[in-house]
Amino acid sequence: MANNVDLQAKEREERGKNAARRLRASGMIPAVLYGDGDGKSTSLAVPDKVVDYTLHHLGDNALYDIDLGAGTSTARIVDVQRDPVTGHLVHVDFAPVDMLERIEVTVPLHVVGEAPGTEEGGVLQQVAYELRIESLPGDIPQELTLDVSALGMGENLTLADVSLPGGVALISDPEEVAAVVTAPTEITEEEMEAAGIVEEEPEEAAAEEEEGEEAPEETEETSPEEGEGPAGQNLQE
Repeated sequence: MANNVDLQAKEREERGKNAARRLRASGMIPAVLYGDGDGKSTSLAVPDKVVDYTLHHLGDNALYDIDLGAGTSTARIVDVQRDPVTGHLVHVDFAPVDMLERIEVTVPLHVVGEAPGTEEGGVLQQVAYELRIESLPGDIPQELTLDVSALGMGENLTLADVSLPGGVALISDPEEVAAVVTAPTEITEEEMEAAGIVEEEPEEAAAEEEEGEEAPEETEETSPEEGEGPAGQNLQE
């Protein structure tokens, strides 16, 4: 797990669309820090570039040490709003975390290694792309990997085969298939016909091509009149 991200924030007093627009123009975005069990929330303004960079490089489970001037609160992002056209951040919600209390989070899953089954013509398919885990906030991994180096043709790996760091427990169903190597799909003639795909025999296709060709038009040759040359010249003296 990466170190906590230091985030300078300030309490936000102005509300409304115009205030939010001015805030974004200054390089900040509106944010909310939920209360720690007391139901109270604090409206904040945070630097958009820092948050956006962290989301792209450290993921959704990054921890932020939010400096409010009077003290620091450790929190994680629980909701992100982006502009549907530009993709720019427009608002984020933070929830405080207790570094000594285990929490459940979703972590991305990536496949690594070369499956031997693919050398036999098989196709490697990743089925699960994330899994649910439980750990202390400081032990949350950015991502988890599944090694497929021993995966043969027709074999699969489940979430139970994912190697977890110490202190991390799997919450997702351990029997859920994560990756599989399948044999190439062979399409039968019946399936091709059902799909409207008809493969013509070479001789039939050649015959149809010949029938479709138009014979060249015959031109009537006319001989020059007696006494005339090729250009109609009179050769008689």
